Amino acid sequence: MKRKINDSSSGYNWMDTYGDMVTLLLTFFVLLYSMSTIDSNKWKVLVTALTGRYVQTSQTDNKGGGIADLPSGAIGEVDKKVDEVIEFDDLYYYLKQYVEEQDIGSEVNLHKGDGYTFITFRNNIFFDGDSAVLRPQAKEILDFLGDAIKGITDQIGEIRAYGHTARAGNADQPNTVEGDRVLSSLRAVNVIIHLQKKNIMEPSKMVSEGYGETRPIAPHDGTEKTRIKNRRVEIYISKADKSNITLEKIYNEINKDNTVKEK
Repeated sequence: MKRKINDSSSGYNWMDTYGDMVTLLLTFFVLLYSMSTIDSNKWKVLVTALTGRYVQTSQTDNKGGGIADLPSGAIGEVDKKVDEVIEFDDLYYYLKQYVEEQDIGSEVNLHKGDGYTFITFRNNIFFDGDSAVLRPQAKEILDFLGDAIKGITDQIGEIRAYGHTARAGNADQPNTVEGDRVLSSLRAVNVIIHLQKKNIMEPSKMVSEGYGETRPIAPHDGTEKTRIKNRRVEIYISKADKSNITLEKIYNEINKDNTVKEK
């Protein structure tokens, strides 16, 4: 006599799993369809939501064709817009907006490192030749910088200003060690003094250093083009736990980034 198997299941439990799969597939195809007419801003939002990182895209197809010429390795830096600096990482993007709006990108270079923002100012935007007196435009820029960081001073570890000069192009009038060092030091000092007078943070966290012609970013060849690059003021703003980063390390990181961009 055969025993009757007592099976309380209906035999259709597999349909629950199948139904879930169909629902997920439908959701996936709806997502694909919505992306067929997505613009770059929606794409950035989507990738940021999925990965937690920003995405840089090129211009979109105005005909509604979706993302145009999306570069390989699309996950990267995006032109983030910030209305005010609330977190330390907002500072770079806030300054970048200012540089673009003021159309001074040829005179000001920005670099975002791990826990720091590094700004390079070409000498002619801050000082006249052989002068350590801040130009009016320099004061405006420094005022903007001071206002930008006053809300996050508790997150800042240190502000350093570096002054640099260029080697004289005329062999008959070489730089003197005293004049070279003093000029670069005075320029860095005056940058820090201007910021310190705004009472934005503890003066002990504000440092100035003058290097003269000893830290060129382009080899000295006597040409004016090279001298323009080497005559500069740099400002390093670090996060509270990143104050020990050296200038050499910053330069190495900038060079690596520039190499990647050139490729």
